Amino acid sequence: MHNGDRAVLRISSGTAVAALVCYGLALPMPHLGVIMAWIVLCQGKPLPIKKGIVVGVVLMATMIGGVLMVPLLTHYPMPALLFTALLLYLLMLMGLAGKGTQAMLLTTALTVIPIAGLIEQSLAIGIAQMMGLGIIIGTVVNRFALALFPPHPTPAAAAKVVLPPESPHQLAFRAVLIVMPVWLLALSNPAFYIPAVMKTVMLAQQTNTLSAKQVGRELVFSTLMGAVLAVVLWFGLSIWPSLLMLVLWLALVSLWVARRMVRLVANRFTPSFWSNAWITCLILFGPAIQDSASGKDVWLASAMRCSLYVAVALYGWACVVILERWHPSGRPAMEATPGD
Repeated sequence: MHNGDRAVLRISSGTAVAALVCYGLALPMPHLGVIMAWIVLCQGKPLPIKKGIVVGVVLMATMIGGVLMVPLLTHYPMPALLFTALLLYLLMLMGLAGKGTQAMLLTTALTVIPIAGLIEQSLAIGIAQMMGLGIIIGTVVNRFALALFPPHPTPAAAAKVVLPPESPHQLAFRAVLIVMPVWLLALSNPAFYIPAVMKTVMLAQQTNTLSAKQVGRELVFSTLMGAVLAVVLWFGLSIWPSLLMLVLWLALVSLWVARRMVRLVANRFTPSFWSNAWITCLILFGPAIQDSASGKDVWLASAMRCSLYVAVALYGWACVVILERWHPSGRPAMEATPGD
């Protein structure tokens, strides 16, 4: 079996197990746990189990610490805004230095947890626990699948060399400009904009690995592809609404996406395109399940979210185009291919 096939099996099975645990235990916002597991599963070198558990616990504690930003946002909004922008800038530089996964997780903690804390402190703590649990699940499943399907040894020369960008400070500043307006909107309506903040963080990091010519197609098309995948999942689940069908459909669609992400199926899109399309799908699909359970109009709410995400993608594209014309940033960060 080819190493790519083994990577796809690990990713798909890990997604299924994460969905089974998060939805089976009826945890708050369970799709966040599946997203965190996906991020861990897509890494080329799986974390050791002990390290993965430690990282999950530390991240959980760090995210819970993000609740401390809530009083600052409530009583001192301008210092909180400047402090958040500074931390975002430093985290984007961290991601450009080769620690993209850690930077993305910490950026999510910095942006999502305080917004959730404005709604209810217990919700913020629940989201932090969910994300940490998702990392632990992804790590454990990844190592278990690695034992079942060990990869074939590859020559060291075959490994890709990740080149740093030419203008990291400019790219980090650009990413902050993409995230902050949506984050400010979220302060006015936290319940509606929490998924949009997650989408914006993902897009901001994606722009750091794309050239200016690629940004528009990647950002907008990955958002639309995520919406199509969410519709497929919804129709599949509507055949027989149950936990079993939910897990099976998530495993099936993640398998379809992972095959294209690791290039087992030839396509014109980058691995980051497929990864972000799948995350967008989960960001749309997870709240749709909650809307259905609460009796809301699923299609109307999903259409509003999808429109918002497309608008965010177009805004990110406009930011990149305008800033590139003003001061070109040169070569972006090279992107490593997920999987083995």
